[in-house]
Amino acid sequence: MAEEEGDVDEGDVFLAFAQGPSPPRGPLRRTLDKVFFIFLALFLTLLMLEAAYKLLWSLPWAKFGDWLLWTPQKEEELEL
Repeated sequence: MAEEEGDVDEGDVFLAFAQGPSPPRGPLRRTLDKVFFIFLALFLTLLMLEAAYKLLWSLPWAKFGDWLLWTPQKEEELEL
């Protein structure tokens, strides 16, 4: 039945991927690749930091901040 659909042999499919290694890239291309990957890493880091900031900002930090910073009201109560 595979013969009726086309004359594609299983070996032909593997030959398409077995063409050998690609030629080495030049120094300019390698430098541009490094610059691109560094830019990509910084950009994704900024996006993740922004997402974390937006998620954490919505949490009720007021109570935790008051406890952590010992608000002036608490300090006045301690002085009395």
